[in-house]
Amino acid sequence: MKSQDKNNKKNIEKNIRENRENKKVEKKFIDREKAKEITLKAAKILDDKKLEEIKILDLEDITSLSDFFILATASSSPQMKAGADAIYKELKEEGILPYSENENSSESLWHLSDYGFLVIHIFTKEGREYYDLDKLWLEAKEIEFNNFNNKENKDNNKNKKQK
Repeated sequence: MKSQDKNNKKNIEKNIRENRENKKVEKKFIDREKAKEITLKAAKILDDKKLEEIKILDLEDITSLSDFFILATASSSPQMKAGADAIYKELKEEGILPYSENENSSESLWHLSDYGFLVIHIFTKEGREYYDLDKLWLEAKEIEFNNFNNKENKDNNKNKKQK
């Protein structure tokens, strides 16, 4: 059974790689509210994968590069890859593919996924300290990710009580 699980995992990883290599990304207009919703969803996915120091930056009025950045810290390169792959898979189901990504190797300090409206930066601890994007984008407004999680939990508890 373990062998079958390993084969399934390898097939899934192979499909993700092939999809990324063969993708033709069409630009899709996403309004700011939808972009924020997707950004919060991506942050939650990283939180579910146990990444740390997740920070969402609102870049409105600061740069035209992107609407939002997510900065997150992974404890290892495999965790960095797992976070990026989980976001890729989830957003692909909504028809949203990254315009570009960097390759992730066992020595990587930083994984970047550029979705246009959202750029996701996943670092190792060393990479986060070295590149210090937190300081570089200090003037960006931070969106409280914990508030989103707390609101979601309150909504879920409220729905359970109503049933």
